[in-house]
This record gives sequence, C-alpha cells and structure tokens, in this order.
Amino acid sequence: MQYKILHTFLLLTGVVGLNETVHAQNKDTSKVQVLENVVIEAKSASQRTAEQNVKISVVNTREVQEQAATLTELINRSPGIRIRQSGGLGSGTDISVNGFQGKAIRYLKDGIPVDYLRDGFNIASLPLNTLERVEIYKGVLPISIGTDALGGAVNLVSRRSANQQLSTSYEIASFNTHRYTLNGYYTDDAKKWFASVDFFYNYSDNDYKAKVKVTDPVTSNQQYDRVRLFHNAFNNVYGEVSGGVTNRKWADELKISVTAFNLNREQNYPALMTDPYGAVKGKQSSIVPTLRYKKSFFNNKLFIDQFLVHNVVNVQRIDTLSGRYDWYGNFYPVPGRIGESRQAALSDIDYTNTTSRTFIKYQLNANHVIEINNVYTDLQQKGTDPYGPKLDGTGTSIISIPAGYKKLVTGIGLSSKFLDGAFETLVMFKNYHYQSSGIEAWQSRIITENDQVKQSGNNFGVGGAIKYNIHKYSFVRFSAELANRLPDQEEIFGDALWTVPNFSLKPERSLNINLGYRLSNEKNNSFEVNAFYRRTEDLILLIPIQAPYAQYQNIENVKGFGMEADGVYHFSKVLSANANFTWQDIRLFNINSSTDQWQNNARLRNTPYFFANAGLNAKFQHLFKQNDALKLYSYYSFVREYYLETIPKRLEPGGFLGLFGKSTVNTELIIPDQHFLSAGINYAPLRNLLTMGFEVKNILNKDLYDNYRVQKAGRSFHFKVVYTIQSKNK
Repeated sequence: MQYKILHTFLLLTGVVGLNETVHAQNKDTSKVQVLENVVIEAKSASQRTAEQNVKISVVNTREVQEQAATLTELINRSPGIRIRQSGGLGSGTDISVNGFQGKAIRYLKDGIPVDYLRDGFNIASLPLNTLERVEIYKGVLPISIGTDALGGAVNLVSRRSANQQLSTSYEIASFNTHRYTLNGYYTDDAKKWFASVDFFYNYSDNDYKAKVKVTDPVTSNQQYDRVRLFHNAFNNVYGEVSGGVTNRKWADELKISVTAFNLNREQNYPALMTDPYGAVKGKQSSIVPTLRYKKSFFNNKLFIDQFLVHNVVNVQRIDTLSGRYDWYGNFYPVPGRIGESRQAALSDIDYTNTTSRTFIKYQLNANHVIEINNVYTDLQQKGTDPYGPKLDGTGTSIISIPAGYKKLVTGIGLSSKFLDGAFETLVMFKNYHYQSSGIEAWQSRIITENDQVKQSGNNFGVGGAIKYNIHKYSFVRFSAELANRLPDQEEIFGDALWTVPNFSLKPERSLNINLGYRLSNEKNNSFEVNAFYRRTEDLILLIPIQAPYAQYQNIENVKGFGMEADGVYHFSKVLSANANFTWQDIRLFNINSSTDQWQNNARLRNTPYFFANAGLNAKFQHLFKQNDALKLYSYYSFVREYYLETIPKRLEPGGFLGLFGKSTVNTELIIPDQHFLSAGINYAPLRNLLTMGFEVKNILNKDLYDNYRVQKAGRSFHFKVVYTIQSKNK
C-alpha cells in the first residue's frame, strides 16, 4: 500500500525514469519486502496537458527551437487550427479554431489574458525560443483559463529552466529579415531567489512580390501585375526583466517583472490589397510592470495564484502625406490633399489597462478539487488626433473624450476522479459582467453628443467534461459548454488604423460540444480523432462599412459541425511521420431579413473548411563525431479553396464534402487551393550547445493567400544559429 502511494505521488510530481530500491513494510507480517529496479514512468507537462478531459492541442516549441519557423507556421501544422496573416512578418493575424475565428479565440501568456500587451507580445512576431510550448484549447475552457473566450484559447507558456541557463539565437532570411533572441535564467544553489531576462528583436522589409491590380495612367483601366511591395517593413523590440524569491515560508514564488516594447509597422495597403500606400505608419509602445504571487497552504491543499498589472500602451497612426503612391513606388503630389487613405490621421492614443487575476485551488480530498478563477479588466482610452472626427459645432476631437470598458469574468469548477482515476469529470459555472461607454464615430457622418453610448450586461455560462481512460494508452473524452464571449478592446474601440469603434456590441453566445478518442503506445505512436458541434448567436465579425474602413458588428448566427484527425508514427528511432486533416461545415442560419435570406445555409465567409498537413522527420546522432546531431525535416500543407465573401450554397463546388470541383462564383471572391511545402536541415556539432539550421519555405514558389485574400511571400531562404549554455543539475 505504501509503495502504491509513493508510486502515485512520484507520478503526479513529474519524476521521470526513477530507478531505485523501494522498501515497503507489510503490516500483517511485519516483514520488509524489497522491490528492486522499479522503473517509474511519468509524462511530460505537454503530455499531461494534452490528455486533460477538455480538448487541448499542444505545440512543443522547445523541441523545434532550432528551426527557422515562425510560430504561426508551427501552430498551423496542428489539426483544427488556421492562423492567417495580413502579409509578412509582424502583420495582423486572425485565428480559426474548429470554425470559430478572430476575437472568439483569446490569447494568454502563462494563463493571463494578454490584452495588456496588445501587439507587443503578438503571435505574428513572437520567436519560438521565447516559449516552452503553446496550449490550444478547443471549445470548452477549464476554470484555470480565466477568460471569456467563446471557441477556444491559445496559452503561450514562457520558457522555464530549473538551473542557470543562457541562450541566444540569430536568424537571417530573405526580404532582409533579421531575428534575434536572448533568454537567461539564474538562481542560487539553495533556489531561494532568481533573476531572468527575455529579449527579442525582429526586422523585415517584407518586400516580396505580390500580384495586384494596377491602374494604367493613360486609359485608367486596371490589370494584374506582379510588383514588389515597397512600404511594408516591420520592426519591434521586446524585453522583459524579472526577479523574485522562491521556496519561502510566506511564498512559493514572488515574481516582479518589468517589460518594455516598441513596435513600428509600415502599411503598404489597407485590409484588402486594393490600394497602395507609401507613407502610412503605425506604432505601439509601453512599459509594463507586473506582479505575480504563488503560495500553497495547509499541506498543499490550498493553492493561490495572484497576478496584477497596470500599464499604458501608446498607439499612434500616421497618415499625413500630401499626395499618393502607385504600386511601383512612384509618388504623385496632390495639392490640398492630406493623407493617402480616405481619413488622414496623426493620432496619439493611450490605452490604460489594469488587470487582476486571482486563481484559487482547493484539494477537498484525494479525488475532488475545487477551483475558482476571477479576472477583472479595466481599460480606458484617451488621445489626440488633429485630423480625426470632431463633435459637430464644437471642434472637440472625439478621441480626446475618455472612453472606457470594464469586464469581470468569474468561474468556479469541481474536478473529480472515480474508479481509481479511470473516470474523470469536470463541472463548472461562469459569470460574465461588462460595462462600456464612448462615442461611436467615423469621418463620414455628423457626430454629436447624442452619439455617446453606454452599455452593460450580465451573462452566465455552464459547462462540463468527462474523460474515461480505457487503458494506459487510450481514452475517450466528451465536453460541452454554454459559453459567452464579451467584446474585447479592439472590437469596442477600433484599432486607430482601419477599424472604427462600436460601443453597442453585444456578447456572443454559443453551445460547444466536443467528442474525441485517443490511442497511443509505448513507442510514442499515436492516433486521435475529434468531432465537434458549434451553435453561435450574435457572432461578432469584422465587416467592411466604407472603404477602406471596417467595423466589428453582431450580424450573424452560425452553426456547424466538423471533425479532425491526427496521427504520429515512428518507423524507427531515426524516422518518424505525422499527418492530420480538418473538415468543418460552418454555416449561417436564422437570417430573417427578406433581402438577406439567400445567405441562409451559406458557409461562413473568409473561413477555410478543409485543410491538411503532413510532415517527415529524420534524426541522426553521433553521425560525424561523438555527441553531434543531424535533423532533416519537411512539411506540406494544403488548404482547400474558400470564399472571401458569403456566396449562395448553390454556387459551391459539388462532390464529396465540397472537396472536388470548382465554385461558379466570381473568381475575385475565391481564395484558391493552396499548397505549401517547406524543408530544412539542422546540425548540432556540439549537441545542446550549438545548433545551425537552414530552411527553404514555399519551395514550389506558389501564390499563397491569407486573411482577406492578402498574398503571402513566395520562396524564401532562412539560416538560424542557436547557442546555449546551461549549468548541470544541482
């Protein structure tokens, strides 16, 4: 009995490969039994996360840190997930998880909603070397993920080290791309205090060639031409310094961090690749102090995790050019005109954010745990813009009038185990409260004080999950949730670039259901299949309202179902392969307007409905000398054609599940079939110390498209070096 308790404890605390002699006393005979060479196996943090009773996909970034891959590429290799960008490195992103997209998916950093960092900590520019792993929650969210996401969440887990470590990397690539990272961690021998630093820098001209419509200066006719983007550069710098104490009577961990970032983005086109810009710019910057406290009480029965941040993010938009550019980079003065877009801007806006997150876990007994999570957010906006909209008859700038948004998300859940842990359950309840106030305005109409909008709401959600472990290597799980998702800061306030505010947005509501099965073996081969159903009302989507501007609106009800499958097979210790696919049928319903009823049963616009991935990896050790390592890899991705706008179902391609044939809709609305192939090689002459990697992306040099049919880069070449110094275990 004692041995079983010890065995369970070591498994739960993550001891791996422990070989030792265990002495167990038999109470009935008072004799000592000796069990020799007992091997206790335990799963990694990534494995434990992926095998929870709610559906989670885990991307282990540490295992591929030497690859010259972006985080968006890495996540896109997972089933059920598509991250689309509006251009090259650092451009805006839109994520789709099992049919949910955009703001319905929340981003978190170490379990904390990351809104307070805006684009400073953005998945489009975040290097792999900064992260330990990425956890992608699909549909139902556990209480520990304290946010109001509707369709899922992406948790970016920072890299951790148990000992002193210093790691740096540098990547140089096509389009004058440079990426540098520095990560360091130090702790004393007694592990009573620690200090860490995380730093990264990105720069890219993003001057790849794209196929766009150009206007003939003589005839004014438009025709397609392949031009090189000329005002599309991006650069950002991010640094975080942390320090604190650990293993004290009054604190398991007290961590104080100061983060600073600065971001500059040139804008070569609006949301769609329709008009060329040559001087429009966007900037963001902030200094961010944070505090995090963790402590266990009552023999580890009670655990408290408290996070607090207060900061101001400065966002600027610059569009004051007196003239215009064409797609070839030629400038044409236009007397009397200010700004290249339809709304000139010299905006300087401060977003003041306060976020408090309190997580409490209490172990009722060996089989039952109760969790409470409370996240409070207070966001205030105020700024200046001499060219922006003004109150009618007063000359008062709209952006100078304070606007606010507050929300409180509280959840409580009970996790239980039955039948010696074979049967696991989760029951949870959530409450969502919000308040917003501000003036809805854009340049094209008269604005008065009557446009001041105040809105509040209170919503509830319930959910649960069941997991049954069939045996050691297989399980089945089911989860369901009635969820709400509150509008976020960008949907409410706009982005000070192309998205105008909407203070009247209502929360989204959705029913999410997941059913999945997983099978694996001792060789780490695995197969998993998952089915899902979604029914969403008051879906918030970004809708074009007046070119080049758009606004988030509650306009559509969506329902649908789909499935995904994922498999990994190791042919040997050297060679392995993986593949997955996702098919989803997400459609509009309950549209009562007589003019829009044709949209009933149409696919959700700008959303892929079938995509697949495949990869092949080979690893060789001691190839040329002792302790060296060579890795070869190749990845292929396919996305079936989908549609920029809503099209009638009758115009969709025929065939099985819509996977064959062609749509009869106008080709301008079709985002065509896409094939993306990349391959690379990594060599470590000094394993775990120095690694060099080379990768070719888009080997076939295909025309690839992303969010709103924005074209992506063609073939590119990448070289990366990673150097790491790490102390031995103490």
